[in-house]
Parts: sequence; C-alpha cells; structure tokens
Amino acid sequence: MSDYIVLVKQVPDVSQITDNAFDPESGTLIRTRLASVINELDAQALAFANYMKTKSGDADAGIIALTMGPPMAEEVLRYTLSRCAHKVVLLTDRALGGADTVATANPLAFAVRKIVREILKNDKDYFVISGMQSVDGDTAQVPPQMAEELGLPCIAYVTDAEFKGDRFEFTRIISGGSQVVASKTMPVVVTVAKYEYPLFATFAATRWANQTELITWSSEDIKATHIGVKGSKTSVIRVFPPGKSTRKCRQLDGPAALAKAIMESFKSGNGESDTGADAQARGYVLPAKRADLLDRIFEATAKEQDDYELLSAKLRELGITDIDKIDEAARQKILSAAGDRFHKKTLDDMLSGYKLTEPAFKGEVWVVAEHSAGVVHPATFELTGKARDLADSLETKVGVCLAGYKVEQMAKELIAAGADNVYVIEDKLLEVFDPKAYRKAVADAVAKFWPQIVLYAATPQGRMLAPMVSYSVECGLTADCTGLDIKDSSRKGDIGLLLQTRPALGGNVMATIRTKNSRSQMATARPGVMKRIEPDESRKGKVVRHKVELTDDDISLEIVKTELGSGEVNFNADVIVSGGKGMQSRDNYERLVGDLCAGLGKALDAQVEAGASRAAVEQGFTERVHQVGQTGTSIGPKLYVALGISGAIQHMIGVANTETIVAVNSDPNAPIFKQCDYYVVGTVEDTVPKLIQKLQSG
Repeated sequence: MSDYIVLVKQVPDVSQITDNAFDPESGTLIRTRLASVINELDAQALAFANYMKTKSGDADAGIIALTMGPPMAEEVLRYTLSRCAHKVVLLTDRALGGADTVATANPLAFAVRKIVREILKNDKDYFVISGMQSVDGDTAQVPPQMAEELGLPCIAYVTDAEFKGDRFEFTRIISGGSQVVASKTMPVVVTVAKYEYPLFATFAATRWANQTELITWSSEDIKATHIGVKGSKTSVIRVFPPGKSTRKCRQLDGPAALAKAIMESFKSGNGESDTGADAQARGYVLPAKRADLLDRIFEATAKEQDDYELLSAKLRELGITDIDKIDEAARQKILSAAGDRFHKKTLDDMLSGYKLTEPAFKGEVWVVAEHSAGVVHPATFELTGKARDLADSLETKVGVCLAGYKVEQMAKELIAAGADNVYVIEDKLLEVFDPKAYRKAVADAVAKFWPQIVLYAATPQGRMLAPMVSYSVECGLTADCTGLDIKDSSRKGDIGLLLQTRPALGGNVMATIRTKNSRSQMATARPGVMKRIEPDESRKGKVVRHKVELTDDDISLEIVKTELGSGEVNFNADVIVSGGKGMQSRDNYERLVGDLCAGLGKALDAQVEAGASRAAVEQGFTERVHQVGQTGTSIGPKLYVALGISGAIQHMIGVANTETIVAVNSDPNAPIFKQCDYYVVGTVEDTVPKLIQKLQSG
C-alpha cells in the first residue's frame, strides 16, 4: 500500500495585483493587500495524488498534506481536508521566515522524515507529490532539493500516471518531447506540471475539514539543519515592480484593422523586444584595474552608489588619496557632509571597502552543457556567450561542463562559442539523462574545480539538475534569471558578485538576488534572453577529462518510452504563427494556422513558421517539435501571432523577445491581451479567414 504526502502552499492571489500592492518607497510587495489562495499547481498535485490512489485501487491509502507557513496557512490545509486529505501537518515557526529554497526544502524534508516515523510508522512505500512550482517563487527548486536531502529519486514535470503491474509509470515533459518513466526504488518525489481535473468539496467534507484538528510542528520539533534567513544560501537585495511594458495592448475592432496593424508593425518594427537586464553587465571593471581607486560606480544598489559618490567627492575635495591616513578631523568633515546619509559605522565600513580589490569568489565561470542526440542545446551557446562576458569582466576563464557518453566531439564547437576549457565527463551510464547520475557527475566536477559561477539553462532538464547539484555542494541557486550582472558590495566586504535578476509572482515583480554562504554562485537562465556570440573557429581551448565512478545504483529511473517531436522547424523565421487549445481540433489547427502562415508569407514577403502552445501539442493538434514556450522553444521573431492561446506565463516567457505580438482569442479576459501589442476578441474560425482575405487584398 502506497501513501501520499502532498506538499501544498498558500500564496498571494497574483491575478489581483494592482499598483497599490507595492510599497512606493521600497518597491516590495505588501502581501496583506492580496487575498491568499492555494497554489494552483499544488491543488493539481493534490488531485493527482487522489488520481494515483484511485488508479492503484487501494482504498486504504492515506493522503497527508504538509505545508510550511504562518498560522493562517491552516486555511490551505483545511482546503485539502475538504477534498481528499486524511491528515494534515502545519509546519509553522517565526524562525522559518525569510527562507530561500534551500531553507524551505530542508525543513520540509525533515518534516517528511517525521511524518514517515510517526504517522507512516517507517513504511517506505510512499510518494511525495508536489506542484512543479509555486506562483510566488516560480523556481521549481524546492521539490528536487527536498529529494536530494531525503536521498530520493525525483520525477519532475509529470502530466500523467498509469498503474501497471505493481508500479506507476509517469509521463513527464522533457526538452523537445515527452517521456514515460518509472522509479527504480521507493519512496520517490513527483512534481506535477499539469493535471486539469480539479477536486470539489462536499458540504459534509467541508464540515469535517473545519472540525478536524491540525497537527502543528515548530522548527524545534523537526530539528532541521537549514532554518530561515540564517540557513539560506541566497538573499534578495532588491524587489521592484517590472518596468512598465511598452506592449501596446490595443484592442482592434476586427480583421481589417488587425491586417493593417500587422503590415505596419512588421515594416516599422515598432513592438517591444524584452532582452531583460542582460546588457547591464557589460563594462564591469575590477577595482584594481580602475583608473581611480575611489571609483565605486559598480555598487550593487543605487543607495550604495550614491553614498560612495558622495564619499569619494569629499575625499577628493580634502585631497585624501591614502585611506589609512584619514584622521579624526577628516572623519568629522565627511560625516558632516553626509548628514543623514550615513553615520560613523557605515563610514568605517565604506572606507574599509576602498581597500578591497580582489573578487569575493575565485575560479572560472562555468556553463553546464545540455545536449541531445549529439547536438548541443542552443541555450548552452547563449550561456557560453554570457559566461564569456562575465569571465572577461572578472579576468578569469570560461569552462563548460559536458557530461554524457561519446560527447567529446562537441568540445570543439563549445570552444568556438567562447569556452576556454571543456570539462568532459564520459560514461556509458550518462548516455541518457538521469537526474541522480548527472547530479553525481556534475557535482563531483564542481567540488573538484570550484568555479566561482555556474550557469544552467532554465529548460526542464536544467531546472531539474541545477537544484540537485547546488544542494549537493551546498551552494545557493537562483532560478529563471533574465539578467546576470557583476557588481560590488564594497561596504559589506564583497567585490565582483554575481547579481541575479529574475521575475517572480508570475512576472508581477522583479527580484535581484545574491549568493551567500557558498563557494560557487549558481543560476539558471531563461533560454532566448542571453545572446550567443559569433563562433570563432580559430579559438584555442583545452579539453579536461574528468572521471567520475558511476554504478547502476546511480541510475534512479527506468525509461519506458521517449517521444521526441519529429520534423524540421525553422524558429529563426521572421514570423511565427502559433495555435493553442482554442483551435478546438487538429483539423482547425492545420487549416487555419497553415492558411495564415501562407497568407502572411505572401503579404509580408517573409519566412513564416507554425508554432503551438503546450496545450495544443498535448491535445494532439501538432507535433511537439512545434511547441513554443518555457517547456518548448524560446523564440524572438519580428512578429508572433497567437491564435486561441490564453497567455499563461510559461508560454509568454518563451516569446518575450518578440518585436510585435498579435493575439486572437474569444475570451475577452484572456491574460495574453495584457501582454501583446494588438488583439481581436473573436473566435479563430471567424477571424482568421477574414484576416487572410484582408491581407491578400492589401
């Protein structure tokens, strides 16, 4: 009999975010101004656990819901009780507050151990089920980091399960397709990417849920090793609203107006291309190489820059060039000039900061390569280009960690793309990606060579591997970065830090994060945001062969079946036309998307390619190779036309670099209308033929 421990989380309702939800002074989100709801993917995970229980035919299997949060988080547990949970555990303690993913995964893992001991009576036949990610963090790091702490296999991005014989086989999303896998051992952690069959509460179940006593534990009860702020490996140094979108979000009154807007925007290129904060990293110079040691223009925050600007100006005015020769009279003059800007302790810290010239972290800048069927993933080349930029600023080298089987021939292409050293880990057991085996291989290489920065692509594989490696080597990790920037925090004693900027809360806020208490700074970066540099075949580099001892015990999953998208797709085309679930059928998709591709190609004299949302692919409208989005392919055409696509954040992430986005949807409240340039409210069946006609007539 398998039991199910379901992780749930209470999150702010990001659909209700308005400008007054932010503190105007700090730019931080005021969570009390938003309603709290269960994280949608966790609600799906709960329903998925109930589905698994039903599939197994075991009516006696238990479902236990676990959450970590403030006392008010009991609401989310009562939600689970009213649906299908039998017992619930609330892990709550002020000491747990302010935690990053490490200091969240660690206490939850210790709570799972306590559940197993005290409720499951040490029965090891259980599943830990979780939503893929939470809407407030969007990191997808906690479940794999929990699995690493517990020493369990982790199956991520699951969309379905079948009970065959005496085991479950799970369908999961992988880069470029899907895969059916089974865990070789129990227990196992499963993260749910999609399950669209919600549970509903009955009146009787709701009454019972409200009367049921919760099991409540504190940090003392679980004895976790990483608690709250002190146990965290990263810290947020700034939270701020995203810049106002320059997307026009203009509703047009029909196909004729839409045809005109498409023609005009394609010619003028007047849409928005979101390249993130990547360009900000260019130009960093280490303090020792600056013309003036008093130059501190690369401080991490605007306030720190302003304070140093004032201090440097005063020191120059006083003719002071040797920090050690500042006497008490000079200190008083500086403090008088600073007024309320800073006081004596801050001044002492800032003066000490002038003496710092060496980076806080040492080593190379690494990229963990992703590849399939002998081909390097495009995101790896994007990251190698970014790593080249970061490494040049820090005056160090670029390394690429390349794990697999018969992969050394890829090294030449990686060196041409900017790598100085390629660290090759070859083993027959690495022929196919297995999270546990790859984690062991990459973590072993990191722990031997200790690069100061390690970058991974935020693909399904990268978002699985990075949390496991980072937790294994006890380093911080930031997910889904759109900006990677080298800055100083001189007054806090740190030079040459990697500042990692990423969206959160469904893109409603931006956060800048730094790594702490770690030997390496790690981040995943969104494909399509960083820019690949022009290959240079004349570049010379070094191949470093690194041996890691692997056995069959290091393989955690049995791969039953792999399905990759077939056919060739040109996502470098000027125009991409994508169909979504709103296309209703494969027939509609092929006819309407195909006809519009042909019509736009002729009208604009441009290359046009067909794309699709994940929902359209899973409905069988087209092959997975056409999938656009975070779990498909990230694109950046001049024109993107979305037909019957709602505009989920995972999809919009993948098209963010598009110049002009056009949408057609029958739902007047479709989220995509707030993230596009032009849109028409209407069915695709009615709108697309008329749009083609108007394009043809000029």
